[in-house]
Amino acid sequence: MNDFDNRNDRQLFFNQIKGSILELNIGEIFCNITLNVGHESIRQVNLISKRPQYDELIKTYSIGDKISVKFYITSRYKNGKWYTTANLLSVEKN
Repeated sequence: MNDFDNRNDRQLFFNQIKGSILELNIGEIFCNITLNVGHESIRQVNLISKRPQYDELIKTYSIGDKISVKFYITSRYKNGKWYTTANLLSVEKN
């Protein structure tokens, strides 16, 4: 899952973060992965992916693995509040 199909040639750069896998959670349509990130102050980052991409992910990676992920964020406004999601694009083992 190292490369992803960037269908938009106008956006070339994406966010990237390194950490170790804390949780792998499966769902029917959307799944998520939670990472422990940081050096002195460990914090958690949760990223979401669609089920087919997630199925490929768990074949190669497991809890505790150190990885680098590329992602993009999206936000939506609903019921007077903003909700932000980090969407997983690719994963590489460190």
